[in-house]
Amino acid sequence: MSRTARTPLLAGLAAASLVSLGLVTVATVTAGAASVATWDRVAQCESTGNWSINTGNGYYGGLQISLYNWRYYGGLNYAARPDLATKKQQILIAEKILADQGARAWSCSPGTGLATDHANPYPDPTPTPAPAPSWKTQILVNGGGAIFHATRGASGTWSGFADIGAQAGNIGSVGSVADAGINGDTHVVAVGGNGHVYHAVRFADGQWGAFGDVNSQAGALDSVTKVSAVSIGSELNVLAVANGRVFHSVRHTDGTWSAFGDVESQAGSLPAAVTSVSEASVNGRLQVVAVAGARVYHSIRGTDGTWSAWGDVYAAAGDAGAATDVAVTGSGADLQIVVASNGGTKQYHGARLASGQWTPLTDLTSVAGSFTTTSVSAATVAGELQVAFVTTDDRILHAIRHVDGTWQSAAAINLTGVTGNHYAAGITGTL
Repeated sequence: MSRTARTPLLAGLAAASLVSLGLVTVATVTAGAASVATWDRVAQCESTGNWSINTGNGYYGGLQISLYNWRYYGGLNYAARPDLATKKQQILIAEKILADQGARAWSCSPGTGLATDHANPYPDPTPTPAPAPSWKTQILVNGGGAIFHATRGASGTWSGFADIGAQAGNIGSVGSVADAGINGDTHVVAVGGNGHVYHAVRFADGQWGAFGDVNSQAGALDSVTKVSAVSIGSELNVLAVANGRVFHSVRHTDGTWSAFGDVESQAGSLPAAVTSVSEASVNGRLQVVAVAGARVYHSIRGTDGTWSAWGDVYAAAGDAGAATDVAVTGSGADLQIVVASNGGTKQYHGARLASGQWTPLTDLTSVAGSFTTTSVSAATVAGELQVAFVTTDDRILHAIRHVDGTWQSAAAINLTGVTGNHYAAGITGTL
């Protein structure tokens, strides 16, 4: 039984006084610990394993701790006597006695392993690691002049579509839409009913911020027909086609916007009015493609803000026919490109490699089937290319190109919740 204390009496009395004042707290278990199984063996000998025993012999509980030791080692933080405390609380106080006085404080210790068992009876539980965030696909659909949003989880299941305007505000009859992921949030860019460019954020928790008028900060643009968006770091890059020309702006991390700049003023004039544009982040640089005169052109914005001259993609990757729409996304050090052509009846895929070389544009009929698309968008999600095609028969087809280069055939997305005809979509990935 725990009947002795090697601590000097005056120190013990002082400690007891401190306990009575509530100034002694239960300390962390120190060296000399023993496992619960060992303490059970000691208790079996001391009290036949009865943790609430009080026989009136001056020793209490399963480990027969004296009232003096209970008080001295902080037991009053738990209960007035050991037999009134829980088994765990009694063991925690016994651990302190063991560390201070050794196993000989218990006459029953021989043969129990108390002198040699140094295990912590109640180790701090190993924190369960938080699950690694999984990539999600965010898709926007223009339906009847409104914008609808849905999410595809890592399992491949799509959520239902919800009307963004109901949460972020009404911006009138919506035209072109685009989205980009930044730090788990989804940034949405759209052309409103008044022709202005608007921006809103769907935060990682699913809440929406209100639409803000980008033109009020970045400058007025007339006749905006197309927008595109992509993140580079924590900044949002936005392209807008206005009066047949491409303009670029950056939303900085503090929420301010740079002025819209005319890309052609630096990259050179294109041979015809621009009808479509898309952009991607590749190794921290913005790569842009534009459709002009039914051909596809490519430029790069360097980290210093300068633009390279336009290059003819068809001249490098092969002629895919009269282009109607184009989408690009960064995949590692490569740029993936999808082109719709011949009135939207044909779709092609290619890539600009890190070396600057283009792979040939290849027909996607075997992957996506035969249809006519009015809009194409692309994103890299968990390393895979995902493409959304808006079709003239009011479907959204979703196709995936895996890392090994194989394709998962296009499948129609369930558009329950989307109203009206839809003719534009945007797709991006978020964690």
